[in-house]
Order: sequence, then C-alpha cells, then structure tokens
Amino acid sequence: MTEPNPAIAQQQADPAQTDPQPAGEPAQTDPPEPQGTDWKAQARKWEKLAKANKDKADMWDAQEQAAPTVESLQQQLDEIRAEAAEQRDAAERDRARYKVAQATGVPASLLQGDDEESMTASANAIAEYAKAQAPSYPADKGAGANHAPVSRESIEQIKDPVARINARAQHIDLY
Repeated sequence: MTEPNPAIAQQQADPAQTDPQPAGEPAQTDPPEPQGTDWKAQARKWEKLAKANKDKADMWDAQEQAAPTVESLQQQLDEIRAEAAEQRDAAERDRARYKVAQATGVPASLLQGDDEESMTASANAIAEYAKAQAPSYPADKGAGANHAPVSRESIEQIKDPVARINARAQHIDLY
C-alpha cells in the first residue's frame, strides 16, 4: 500500500488551518462578539424608537383619514351635480308656470304640472271653471244707457274719497 501523504493527513485533521489562502491577503476572521452586550438596554432603545415611530404612524393615519379620498370626492361631485340638475329643473318649471300664467290669465300659484303642456291644460281647466262660476247678471248693474260715459276727469271730480277710489278700481282701464 501507499503511504499516506502528510499534507492530506493534516487537512483531514484540521480543515480550517489547511485552507489555502492566496499569498499577500490577511486571513479573514469573524469579528468577535463583545462580551458585555447589555441586551436590556438594546431592548429599551428599540422600544423607544418603536414608540416614536408609532406616534408618527398614528399621525399619518389620522391625516389619511382626514384627507378626502377619490371616492368621497366623486360622491360629493355627484351630489352637487344632482342638486344643480334639480335646481335647473325647478327653475325651468317656474319659468314655464309664469309663461302659462301670463298667456292664460290664471294665477301661477293655481297651476299644476311639470311641463308647459300640462300647465296649459291645468290653466284652461281652471279658466273654464271660473267662467262657469261667474255670475250671469250684467256688469252694468242697472245704470242704463242714460249716464254719460265715465272718464278719468269725471272720476277725479268725485268729492267723496272712498267713492273716488272705488270708481278708480272699477275703471282701472282708464289709468
């Protein structure tokens, strides 16, 4: 048998010592751990840092909750648009109501409906009802044709102020 090589035997006995190292480089060794590490002090240090970061994280969370999100802003925008459309529709109904009231002579507060056609139909129905309820006696009230026509000057010559005001009201078309 062959004799064992002394270099191989030494490598097998202590592999850390026999690792070949390049010439000119220092041997690499792990830094030794300090013998007196105060683990409680380290734990307190990290706990203090964690608490400081917790306060900052809580402030960040509060700011995020206070800041509007895209969804909440979109919801507000939709609500504003709906309110604007509702106001626009109400203004359009009021405009149509006053237009129909002016055209038919029926007060706008009596008109019903959401569009001009329905308001016109309502105004016509109210006007027909009012015409049916009007008295059938003559508007002359028996004064006859003997009286001179009423003029503005004749009304102003009335001495009684109450009678003069009533005459003005009856003949408003002269004013």
